[in-house]
Amino acid sequence: MRTLIYRYCRILLLAALFPLCGCVKNEINVEFQLPANVNDAYKMTYYASDPVKGWFVETVAAVQQGKAKLTLATRNPTIVFIMDAGSMPKAAFYAERGDKIKITGDGNNPLSWNIKGNKLTEEWSDWRAEARSALSSADPVKINRAVGDYIRREPEKPLSTILLLVYYDRRVDEAGFSKLWGTLKGKALEPKWIQLVSRSDMLGDSPSFPQTVKNMILHSFGNGVDTLSFAGKPSILFFWRNEDERRDEGMKMMGDVSRDFPDSASRIIADVCFDPDSIGWHSKVPKDSLSKVVRGWNFRAETDSVMMRLGVNRTPWFVVMDKKGQQRYAGENPAEADSVFRKISK
Repeated sequence: MRTLIYRYCRILLLAALFPLCGCVKNEINVEFQLPANVNDAYKMTYYASDPVKGWFVETVAAVQQGKAKLTLATRNPTIVFIMDAGSMPKAAFYAERGDKIKITGDGNNPLSWNIKGNKLTEEWSDWRAEARSALSSADPVKINRAVGDYIRREPEKPLSTILLLVYYDRRVDEAGFSKLWGTLKGKALEPKWIQLVSRSDMLGDSPSFPQTVKNMILHSFGNGVDTLSFAGKPSILFFWRNEDERRDEGMKMMGDVSRDFPDSASRIIADVCFDPDSIGWHSKVPKDSLSKVVRGWNFRAETDSVMMRLGVNRTPWFVVMDKKGQQRYAGENPAEADSVFRKISK
């Protein structure tokens, strides 16, 4: 009898506890507690997902007299970005369903806020305070340095991966990005952290890096087709579209380089138009007055397999390669491309 009573009580207890197992809702609660004089609207974006699908969510936190509460729906972990007019987030936090995120601070600038709710978010908040000067400057070189300083101190922490993928500007320092990625280890390389940040330059669970390209076949002005063979010669390539703001600046630099290095047998200097219509390319090329430069066109643009291997994902873009075909510079700065090419061509 006593055994039956014990079993019965146990069943009742399990029945009472069972509903509690599913009590964690698919949502994140966010609360703002700022000074009473803060009355602003803050755009917040994140990727919400469940086992079946995912979707981007954009919402606004309307802070009145320093207070606001909102609920963000998601089943899986996510990163919530607090944005302004630029592309760089003013602040951000990691959250899982059921988390209660609390945002405090002494003003209306998200860079100064303290965000709590889980360990990763609090580590991120501490780093943001440490790197506030660099982040406020909007200088990619300073921001890259702040990210690198943290990664070198904490190469195994997931925050290192997140900072590298969120803040580091590869266009400014591709070699630095590659080197820092190579220092990550342990938990920092777990796919779940990498998958939180959606980037076009990620291939699976790791970034895609430029590969060595031996040859490039181009539709060329005057010749019809040209094949560029990069082995044994320093090379500078300029990829552009007609509407690029810095196109003329890039063309001027290419003209200067071609005049200073007139021996076309000892170097490769080429520009490649990515406009889909060859008519615009044909009308523009004669006006540039470039000599001993291969004037190329590729309507496939960034989707071309060779361009993908080179790492060309936008225009204007420069690629400088040494005699072994190794990239020595990749980016949008014509002065940097010019400087690197001259160094390796001496």
